[in-house]
Amino acid sequence: MNRLGKMMTAGAAVLLFLLAVIPAYPVHAADTRRVVRVAFPEAAGLNETYEDGTRGGTVYEWLMEIAKYTGWKYEFVEGEAIDLMEELKAGTCDMMGGMFLREDLKELYNYPKYSTGSNYSLLIYRKDDEDIKGFDYSSMNGKKIGVFAKATDKIERLNKFLDFNGIQAQLVSYERGEEYERCLENPDIDIMLGSDVYMTDAYNVAAKFESEPSYIVTTKKETELCAELSQAIESIYSADPEFSKKLYDKYYPGQYINSIYFTDKERTFIENNGPVRVAVVKDRYPICYEQDGEKKGSAVTSMEIIGEKTGLTFEYVYADTYQKAMDLVKEGKADVINGFMDSDDTAVEMGMVRTAAYASINSVILRNKNSYESGEGRVMALPQGHKLKTWGKNDSIRYYGTYVDCLKAVNSGEADYTQMPTAFMEGMYAEDYYANVVLASDNDMPQELSVAMAVPVNVPLYSILSKAVNNLSEEERSVIIGQNTLGIRESAATLKSLVYSNPVLAISVCAGMILLISGIAILIISYRSREKIMKVRLEKAEETSKAKSDFLSRMSHEIRTPMNAIIGLTSLTKMQEEIPPAVSKNLEQIDSSAKFLLSLLNDVLDMSKIDSNKMKMECAPFDLNHIFAQINNMFTAMIESKEMKFTITCDLNGTMFKGDEMRLQQVLTNLLSNACKFTPDGGRIELIVREESRDKRKAVLYFAVKDTGIGIRQEDCERIFHAFEQAKEHQSNTAGTGLGLAISSSLVQLMGGELKVDSQPGEGSVFYFTLQMPVFEGNLPAEEEKCEGKRYSLKGLHVLLAEDNDINAEIAVELLELEGILVERAANGRRAVDIFEQSAQGSFDIILMDINMPDMNGLEATAEIRAMPRWDASTVPIIAMTANTFQEDRDEAAAAGMSGFLSKPFDVEHLYKILAHSAGRKF
Repeated sequence: MNRLGKMMTAGAAVLLFLLAVIPAYPVHAADTRRVVRVAFPEAAGLNETYEDGTRGGTVYEWLMEIAKYTGWKYEFVEGEAIDLMEELKAGTCDMMGGMFLREDLKELYNYPKYSTGSNYSLLIYRKDDEDIKGFDYSSMNGKKIGVFAKATDKIERLNKFLDFNGIQAQLVSYERGEEYERCLENPDIDIMLGSDVYMTDAYNVAAKFESEPSYIVTTKKETELCAELSQAIESIYSADPEFSKKLYDKYYPGQYINSIYFTDKERTFIENNGPVRVAVVKDRYPICYEQDGEKKGSAVTSMEIIGEKTGLTFEYVYADTYQKAMDLVKEGKADVINGFMDSDDTAVEMGMVRTAAYASINSVILRNKNSYESGEGRVMALPQGHKLKTWGKNDSIRYYGTYVDCLKAVNSGEADYTQMPTAFMEGMYAEDYYANVVLASDNDMPQELSVAMAVPVNVPLYSILSKAVNNLSEEERSVIIGQNTLGIRESAATLKSLVYSNPVLAISVCAGMILLISGIAILIISYRSREKIMKVRLEKAEETSKAKSDFLSRMSHEIRTPMNAIIGLTSLTKMQEEIPPAVSKNLEQIDSSAKFLLSLLNDVLDMSKIDSNKMKMECAPFDLNHIFAQINNMFTAMIESKEMKFTITCDLNGTMFKGDEMRLQQVLTNLLSNACKFTPDGGRIELIVREESRDKRKAVLYFAVKDTGIGIRQEDCERIFHAFEQAKEHQSNTAGTGLGLAISSSLVQLMGGELKVDSQPGEGSVFYFTLQMPVFEGNLPAEEEKCEGKRYSLKGLHVLLAEDNDINAEIAVELLELEGILVERAANGRRAVDIFEQSAQGSFDIILMDINMPDMNGLEATAEIRAMPRWDASTVPIIAMTANTFQEDRDEAAAAGMSGFLSKPFDVEHLYKILAHSAGRKF
């Protein structure tokens, strides 16, 4: 017996031995999971049973997710909703979803602690009713709206919606559900208050607004089942707070396709106008091409659908290139161009107007393999007529006739790269081979397809086309692309003719095709490998960024909390009478040092926002005179103490602009603060602002801060704009982290400029930048009167203070009581909710709510207070008073229902002013 045979015999013997000595175990253990009988009435979007027996809907998917936490198995009981509710009441069913909260139903069923999300109410009308226009609220005036009498919450929300939008309508109540569901069959009823469940092909949507939450309820006797249900829903929300919203978006439409309403002028145009001439680029797959002698492409399909919706007819005018197609429209040889691939801004530059996009196609960037991706000054190839942004800042564009010409230019090295739709590239690679072209990236910016026409616009035609495009359903948009990208394209020459006409050439072509396929395969493999590497790097970068943000957020909170106590105790001590001068001086130094530490912390947070691209610039109207006044007030004391001369030189035709006033003031303040630091006593500082050019819409402004200080060496002039850097001669003489100029430089860049410096040691420095700013010609909102001394009284206010830190709470209470405010403190969010719930309605004027608290945080407490069924729950001002100062913290506070935000440590006067403003006490 050879060696292999011996090994097989030994292996078999070992296997027989193991089978003999190892005891047998059952393959499947008994299924001990609880079986829950679920009432499952058929309802679109909620409970759906499909032809193949599978189920869906928001309730069904909630149940499947809940089962992951509870281990339940479900037995679905189908039938009519009314009958199933009786079974649930009798206890023959355990659970039912899609239930609204009603006081009479709470006596019949158990409601869990959490809802499964809110739906939306729709105002529905008949399609044949031309008096009502979809989402034109004014057309609903004087109409009768059918409502279900028992849906009191929905009716209340409807009344608020009507009042808010100034709609005068009559509500007609129906006591019986059967009559209510058929109310639109009554010609006296114009509109029905319903939801997506009631939508049919015969109805349009007049309006949509948020409705009441729905629940999965249990039979009354199943209290433990309801408790387990509550815990499971809570776990689901903890894992994914957007779970209910995602389900709603999945099963209900994001937009409603109403019937199109044409004006008399538009109807006349449709009836009397001949075929609309449509310019298209021929042989441009998948936009326009020919197959089996028939015109195909997204341009053709889209026009067919638009024709069905409008009654328009079309004829096609063909062009060889995109530019020639647009020239046909501009010369009046065609009415519109279909397959327009540029943006609204580009269309305006070209003297064109485009409709909304009816479809989009993905695009790719292709580059010459010898061109460096990170280089500057490269050449981008584009077909004439297209306007796209270059890949690099200093790149230039060279125009060619067609995309094929662009690809050839990249292949030859005449251009470095080009951008084109993926479908175009696939067609070109099928016809030729480009050895020097590689895929640089999927730029993940789909190019939109739309219909465009020349200026001056044919208004009736444009209006008809726009209405039709905006009326396209998602299914129709999918057909426009899918029908024209999944078909088989005809090749220019058949393989049979090629072989018979020239066998040598055929062999060469086959060899070339093999090389081409191999090259594409290698290209794809290389691209996928690079994509995987980039994804890993991106994930690591995101994890690092998130960890950094979390760390800074925690450190900000931890530092600001004791700083709040320091600044607060200092303020309280300074308010005491007969303080010895030495103690008063020490208090001033403590207050100054604490505020300096706070400014350093703010600088670090600003740098973090800039580094993570989270710094956003506002664009709001402001007056430069306001900035000048603030700066003058801020630096007067410092200037006088050093006996320096400070001037503001302003040469402007107007001072009203749009931009980020706070960030512009921050930049100028940083520059002036540095000038004060590094200018000796008796020196001069000048702020220069002049207007270099202006038109009706924008102006170019020059800003400069000039001083006679110690100056900066040339080798340091670039380094000082880096974070944590200072000029060497400055490092030992002045305090600071070196962040001010780095932040200022980044802010100027975000505003569209560049911060520069001219300086000579011993002669002073000039820091300057230029900004292009939109001109504002309106009037700013009137500011509150400003004068010396208080113009408000807080005496008698009743404030609920939710603060878990005892020291901070004591400081806040004492500061509030100094103004005659009655304060009631809650040590955590749960206690704050209980105190408010047990108080008489309207007894509290304001709630000061900390965010980070034990038992229940401030966001959760605010949400519970806002949800209480009492009139003051939605009106009482709730001010966030927290050491969390990131923008996402402000957004979360606003989303939870808070009406103000006060960051710790806070200025005492600022606290009083916020209270006065929130309580309606005049300044």
